[in-house]
Amino acid sequence: MKKNLTFSNFWIRNEISLFIIALVANHLTEEENFPLNDDYRFPWYGIFASMMVGSVILIISYFNFKHFKGKYFSTKINTQTLLRFLFSTLGYIVLAYVLLYFILIGAVDADYNLYGFLTGISLTLLVSSIGISAAFAKDIYELHKMESISGKLKVQQGGKITLVNYSEISFIYSENKIVYIAKIDGASIITDFTLNDIESKLSEQSFFRANRQIILHARSIEQVQSIENGKLSVLLKPTLADNKAFQITISRYKKQTFMNWFQGKL
Repeated sequence: MKKNLTFSNFWIRNEISLFIIALVANHLTEEENFPLNDDYRFPWYGIFASMMVGSVILIISYFNFKHFKGKYFSTKINTQTLLRFLFSTLGYIVLAYVLLYFILIGAVDADYNLYGFLTGISLTLLVSSIGISAAFAKDIYELHKMESISGKLKVQQGGKITLVNYSEISFIYSENKIVYIAKIDGASIITDFTLNDIESKLSEQSFFRANRQIILHARSIEQVQSIENGKLSVLLKPTLADNKAFQITISRYKKQTFMNWFQGKL
């Protein structure tokens, strides 16, 4: 499973690019800001304004992506959900732009200019659309790749190869050093994998490594209960044909990560 996209990683990954874009753009938009001009002035205000607007855009896009990642992308990624994410993000950006625009012109006591306002917001939306697409392309690909092509996990056991649909998997567990795939139809498949092998082939949005012995899909969970020492007790649905009960414990160290993942599926 890939590491979750954190705000700090996202911020570092994009803030440097934002500064370079702001630096170049503000040196090209005004004649006196061009470095070879005799009346050259370093565009402090323009860069500051661009960085402020850009930072707000990054914050909005990150948290909207996080919302869609938990609520929509974990189920299915298609053109409709991607467009909903893009246009909802752009809608929030328009609201933020209007607010920041009037704050900034008020701060420097500048005159309101309709043409400048419309030009600015149009360019902001254009650049934002390109930037959002570039910023999240890799993350969306990682979420989508398990559903692409065949949407199947190839399981080898001995000389036999079995193709298992990801949608058929309830949970995966290790018992006596053998790894089994428990399917929602009650069947259990023996594999030659280790849990680490299978973990690297699964989408982190759909599956959660609960402990050393088991990887869960949200569909396998019947009940979650807090227990002593800040731990969680998780009761799994009896999906196996022999009605074997699975009740596992989530450590207090993984408790919050698990709850963030699980609540995103509700």
